[in-house]
Amino acid sequence: MGRRAVGRGLLARGAVVCALVGSLAGCTTPTRSPAPASSPPPASTAITPTTGAAPTPEPTTEPTAEPLPAVEDPATTFSFAVIPDTQPEVRADDPRTDKRNAWLVAHRGQLNLQWVLHSGDVQDWDTPDHQQWVSMSTRFRALAAAGIPFIAAPGNHDTAAVCEGGSACPGADTAVTVRDTTLWNTYYPPSYFGFEGLAEPGRSDNGFRTFRAGGDDWLVLSLEIWPRPGIVDWAKQVVASHPHHNVIVLTHMFLEGDGSISTTNGGYGATTPTQLWDALKGYPNVVMTFSGHTGQVVSGSTPAADGHPVAMFLQAMHAPDTNPVRIVTVDTAKGTITTQVRSSFDRSRPVGQQDVEEVYPYSATITGMRWARP
Repeated sequence: MGRRAVGRGLLARGAVVCALVGSLAGCTTPTRSPAPASSPPPASTAITPTTGAAPTPEPTTEPTAEPLPAVEDPATTFSFAVIPDTQPEVRADDPRTDKRNAWLVAHRGQLNLQWVLHSGDVQDWDTPDHQQWVSMSTRFRALAAAGIPFIAAPGNHDTAAVCEGGSACPGADTAVTVRDTTLWNTYYPPSYFGFEGLAEPGRSDNGFRTFRAGGDDWLVLSLEIWPRPGIVDWAKQVVASHPHHNVIVLTHMFLEGDGSISTTNGGYGATTPTQLWDALKGYPNVVMTFSGHTGQVVSGSTPAADGHPVAMFLQAMHAPDTNPVRIVTVDTAKGTITTQVRSSFDRSRPVGQQDVEEVYPYSATITGMRWARP
């Protein structure tokens, strides 16, 4: 994110929106569970869904013990996790990333967890000793060590566009420096993510990896922020050449905080998310998008050119004290996607009481999903 989020209330805000374009088919109104006691909601009103429905009431401040999403039949139901911007977690003495990774590993069987994604801004900025890069790249190796595939898309803070303090580097052309991913490729080479295909040889800025889960084939397509036109063309080729894979698009900036597909390039990107969507919405096998960068949490769906729903999720959060993660549970038999945003650690609590599971008020279920199959 280009500007640092402030205030714990930002995290607790119950602004879930079913961001739809056109018909309501394919998305149920999210249910809201109470916010953790340590994260009181602000006084601002919740976002009204674009369909004109009444806003969901603000949550209470009581903690919730909402259970994990049910995995009834591992043959048709599985989960994966999506980590929001971790740029507030980069200090060497901050345990939140390690706590999250350990929680995911410990619950992988219960969730039938198949892979973990990160929607960008893994780091915050570079320092002479590259401490953030060393620390975060080492921490996320815990997932691979446990046999859980991990893929992250580079955010603007993961490039040379951002200098110490979190702002654009003075005197630099940000449109140029945002494509300087030397450190990203040093600490996260293509082998780190197990990429099977790359847009540029030896560079992990844009790559894909395939999976088999729930009886269907999946492809995670990880793209640079505001991708260059040539990368958009490459992405189209990847999608078109895998017609029987369900494509999940992972990129740092796609949705705005109100759930709309962004129409800007941030002032220094090459294309806009709208241009990326226009390039991909004609393919019947694109089924999900994940992004971060701005806002808090959005869960919704938008119809593609042929009318099939594409589930679209935003998770940015920039949590000051907790370690949120989105759990995505896919039921390929029922055609549903259920999500929760959970945390397993809260450093604002007294020592000895910080390992606590909390569920934020962003749970949602999207129905009517259509999967690509041979």
